[in-house]
Parts: sequence; structure tokens; C-alpha cells
Amino acid sequence: MKKLYIFLFSLFIALNGIAQTPTLTKGETISYLDKKIKESIGHALTNSNGYIGKVVDAQVKESAKGISIMYYFDYKTKYTYDFNPRLITGIADYQHAAGSPLNELQIKLSGAICILSTVKPGTNGYNVTDSKSVSYANMIYLKADSTTLNKIIKALEHLRDLLKAEDDPFGKP
Repeated sequence: MKKLYIFLFSLFIALNGIAQTPTLTKGETISYLDKKIKESIGHALTNSNGYIGKVVDAQVKESAKGISIMYYFDYKTKYTYDFNPRLITGIADYQHAAGSPLNELQIKLSGAICILSTVKPGTNGYNVTDSKSVSYANMIYLKADSTTLNKIIKALEHLRDLLKAEDDPFGKP
């Protein structure tokens, strides 16, 4: 009988350990992506055409569409991508100049469902804002750690899967 109690107790502990495997929530995943993009602040992006600019602000946050990715270069150009991560179809890495501490990844979406807003200084001293629908979103990241790209891809795919799994009360017959 004593062996049965020991066996049942061991089984209970083992099952309890398996049940507590952590999975990140939507908010925690967005917070992780925000942390990763903020690592780029203070670093310059250089591509094959030359110097793009130094990142002075960057963030990933929850938005009405899903998430918003924003980064701002040298107080000159600000890019904001607003889209629903549920519609991610693929993620690819850009290959910028080898000496650049930053790189960009492109998030491919199912159709032109991302709102890209670009704010640039105009000729008369006022900012010029341009908004258009695109089928992608870009995100910059610091490439100091060779595993960063894969971690960001996993986080974006996890966010996509979380949102796909959310219950849609009108989606099922």
C-alpha cells in the first residue's frame, strides 16, 4: 500500500510539472517584441545604398488592428506599421550591409492589410505624412546576438498562433 501512495504522489508531481509549462500571453509576447526593437535605439542602420540613419525611438505595442511597429530615424523619418499578426504568412530577413549593427526583417501578410504611415520633414518646415496599404511590415533589430532573428521570428509566429486560436463567436457555424 505504501508503494501505491509513493507511486501516486510521484505521478501527481510529474503531471503537475508538465501542466505548468509556461506559455507567453499576447501581452507578454508584444512586450518581448518591444524589448527587442528597443535594443536598436542609438544604433545606425546602413544598407547597400549607404547610411540610413540612427534609431532614436522604436516600439511595438498593441493597437486596434493588432500590433503597431514604429521606428524613428534621426528625428527625420518615422515608420509605423499597423496590422493584425493573425494574417502573417511568412517572415524573411533582409541582408543589409555587413558592418551595420542593425538589420531588418520583413513580415509578409495575406494581402494589402497593413497600414504603413511614413512621416518625413517637408520642404516648408512641416512634416509630410503618407499612409498606404501594403502587404508587409518591417521590423528592425540589433544583430549583436546571432539568435535574435530566430527569437523574433518565433515570437511573431507565437503571436500569430495565439490570435488565430482566439475564439471567434461568429466564425463557427
